[in-house]
Amino acid sequence: MNSSMLRAYNMLSNREYEKIYIAGAHSRARTLKAYLNYLYPEIEVKAFLVDDLSENPEKADGIPVLLIEKGLDTDCPVYLGTRGASHPKLTAELLETGFTQIIPVTVELDIKLRNEYMRKFYGEKGKKFLLIDEVFSRG
Repeated sequence: MNSSMLRAYNMLSNREYEKIYIAGAHSRARTLKAYLNYLYPEIEVKAFLVDDLSENPEKADGIPVLLIEKGLDTDCPVYLGTRGASHPKLTAELLETGFTQIIPVTVELDIKLRNEYMRKFYGEKGKKFLLIDEVFSRG
């Protein structure tokens, strides 16, 4: 895991923030919210942030969907729960609004969170979750 992704993961696992925003309101963002709620239940997702309300619901999973604009709590980090192709545009809009902690959820970070989610899920059922490499390395 590269240093920026390690930092993003550590921000979550060390519970550096109690409240965060997630940019996006569709499946990637909602999956990220599910991972975070399960792995770090003390972290509150304040809202899903979008650049266009017309293509989004008023709420997603009971969380408000808000337009990226002035008046948001810019001290909170924003996790980009969208396709990577949308990250540059969203990052520019968030920076313009005053956010400084903008964390792209890359494929690498998503896999890390998913694997942690699965380990916890299976562990609570008394089972062990193994990655394919772990299965074959056991010989």
